[in-house]
Amino acid sequence: MDTINLNPLSYGRSSFTFIREQQMIYVDKTALIAEIAKQSVPLFLSRPRRFGKSLLINTFSSLFADGLKYFNGLEIEKIWMDKTYHVIHLDFSRMTDGSQNLKIKLGESIINKFKMKGIVDLDASYGIRTPDSILNDICEKLENNSIVLLIDEYDAPITYNINDLKELNKIIKILDTFYATIKEHFEKFRFVFITGITRTSHVSMFSTFNNLKDLSLIKDYNSLLGFTYDDLEKYFDAHIENASRILKMNKIDVYQRLQDYYDGYKFSFEADETVYTPWSILSFLDRPQDGFRNYWFQSGGISSFIMNYLKITDDFDFLTFNTNDLIVDYYTLCNKYDITNIPNYILLYQAGYFTIKTINSDIARLILANREVESSLYRLYLLANNLTPKSTLKKMMLMISSAIDNKQLSTIINIFNKILNQCVSSLSKIFNDERSVRDIIYAALTYIPSLRVIKEHDTANGRSDLEIFTDTTCFIVEFKRTYPQTRSASQALKLAIKQVKENRYGIFFTPICNIYRVVMVISTEKKTILQDYCQEVL
Repeated sequence: MDTINLNPLSYGRSSFTFIREQQMIYVDKTALIAEIAKQSVPLFLSRPRRFGKSLLINTFSSLFADGLKYFNGLEIEKIWMDKTYHVIHLDFSRMTDGSQNLKIKLGESIINKFKMKGIVDLDASYGIRTPDSILNDICEKLENNSIVLLIDEYDAPITYNINDLKELNKIIKILDTFYATIKEHFEKFRFVFITGITRTSHVSMFSTFNNLKDLSLIKDYNSLLGFTYDDLEKYFDAHIENASRILKMNKIDVYQRLQDYYDGYKFSFEADETVYTPWSILSFLDRPQDGFRNYWFQSGGISSFIMNYLKITDDFDFLTFNTNDLIVDYYTLCNKYDITNIPNYILLYQAGYFTIKTINSDIARLILANREVESSLYRLYLLANNLTPKSTLKKMMLMISSAIDNKQLSTIINIFNKILNQCVSSLSKIFNDERSVRDIIYAALTYIPSLRVIKEHDTANGRSDLEIFTDTTCFIVEFKRTYPQTRSASQALKLAIKQVKENRYGIFFTPICNIYRVVMVISTEKKTILQDYCQEVL
């Protein structure tokens, strides 16, 4: 087998200068970065965690501090003519341990930038002064249009402390006076760029900067963060070829799996293309032998934003969401929310669980972006409800492939019921909706690498609930639930059989694999799949 020469990946790196110095792969978005950097109004960009906000901030920092020193061969080299500036780069994700920590670290971050240039003294009084007073002194000593301010994760101190209202109020006061000082001396700033996850009404940033431009939902910046399909082909094709060899898969199939698992994000109502999660792509390519795993959840899906919110709410049974009903308009997504009382679907959108599926230029449906996100939502559900699958269940789930190939329906139903028993709260309402039951089972089965699982597969005749593929068999399931006093188990069974036969589920797979079609009846009252009302449909 020929050796593939692979350029190093920037996996786990957010320093632009380090990536360039080490000649790591850098996906060139610098023409768009140049367009943004030319603007003079304060700018804001919201994206979920692990989409590259920190790398973007670092890129701006390098550009404004060092000019084109590290941009050799990139698109911006031919179009950037600006000079260098004093850059204040603030990472608020490192200032989250309460108000006193914020006050000290914010002040120190500003001082450290300027004391080496002799702009501020090493006066001991700086250690006890507020960040706004320090910034005020610095601004008074500098000329107009000479400072670049970059703030990464502006909302981190807020989201880390939402379950401590006393500290939260102190933090808000510090931030409010800090932003007011920036506005007071705005003529000193050449460029202000701020990133975050939320749009929180707690912080006066949005009202203080009455000319703040929000880039988050603008079509031109949809793919500023995240990789497009063209990016994969241009920058990572050799790595994907390497993955196909290691996994003994056709390269086209690897691309398709990457799309199924990690693509699907759209951040504008009018965007023409979707983007992949950078963290997940780089994680997979770094160790392709580990397969198509869920890489995003541990690093991005259980952020402090999510976990701290779970501590202050009792209403988070999000698996009962019907995404067909999650219709939002442009202004709903742009709106600012009380971070202690944010709508659940907005929380999940901002955190990266939901993405936009456009209906028209002002209306969209919120949907789950990909298989990784669907699996993450299941895991988040378990965390939210303190439910953990036991090791015995995980071992049992590995038996399902053999059970499907051998048409052992009772074993399959037993595994499904074990999943529901261990992974659904007794207070949950998911048994009131067969789609929610299906989603729990679907997400659980995505843990099994040997299976390919699809839900709501669109065909000309309709949509099947669940399709599970082993190496030799396509197992198709249609779920129907009982309704107290209006639909008995036997009625649900007849209805399900009729639907499977009329829609001819699985007919398209007949030449390439064995077809095993099954109907399953869910008891709303007993909260289980009824063994006696499940059968194969021939």
